[in-house]
Amino acid sequence: MVNMLRYNSSAGVQEPIRIFLYNYQIMSDNFWQMYKRAKSYEDVLECYYQFSKNQCTIIETLLENLKISMNSDHLKEDIHAMLKEAFTF
Repeated sequence: MVNMLRYNSSAGVQEPIRIFLYNYQIMSDNFWQMYKRAKSYEDVLECYYQFSKNQCTIIETLLENLKISMNSDHLKEDIHAMLKEAFTF
C-alpha cells in the first residue's frame, strides 16, 4: 500500500487505504480476542475462517474504492502483490 501511495497520493487513494487499514486493525484485534477465547480446535478453525472472510470483504471494498486509480500499471502490480500475500496461508 505504501507503493500505491508513492505513485498516487491523492485523496481518492489515501482515503480508501486509510479505511482499509482501520478495518484491518479492527478485524485483526477481533481475531486475536476470539483466538484467545477458543476452547477447541474447531473454535480456532472457525475463528480463522471468519478472519479470512473478513479479509476478503475488506480487500474487495478497497479494490472497489480504488477503481479510479486502476489505470496505473504500478498500482495494478501492487494490488496483485497485496492480494497474493493476503490469500497465501
